[in-house]
Amino acid sequence: MMAEVRKNRDDFVWRYISNPEELYIIRMSAMQRFLVDFQKGKEEGRYRYEMLPSLSFKDKEFDIVLSSHFLFLYTKHLDEEFHKDAICEMLRVANEVRIFPLVTLSGERSSYVDSVIKYFKRQGYACKITKTDYEFQKAGDEMLSIMS
Repeated sequence: MMAEVRKNRDDFVWRYISNPEELYIIRMSAMQRFLVDFQKGKEEGRYRYEMLPSLSFKDKEFDIVLSSHFLFLYTKHLDEEFHKDAICEMLRVANEVRIFPLVTLSGERSSYVDSVIKYFKRQGYACKITKTDYEFQKAGDEMLSIMS
């Protein structure tokens, strides 16, 4: 992954993270913190294996579900039906779903964003796109909120 970041460094905004080397250090540090905590967290039930579009949580078990760097990012790999099914399932377990960013791996807005919004508005959900202060992937500074 880091080789791709270095090769495509112009596709990123280096404001919060100054360069690919700093990104590597940040990601490795996060991975190490996770690995140190993983076994204990598994035993305490803080880490669970789940896979969209089907979750084992109870209806409305959470206030908010966040999909970060998954939905929309992989538009070429996951079809529109998967996106809708995944969001439906997240809305089943939470009152609000937030999806960030709204761009694909190639940096363009996902072709699914507008149709997903239309679909959920027809189902009676409120949908709102918010521009965020955070942008690492160019044009990746918007978040979609879908609320019941």
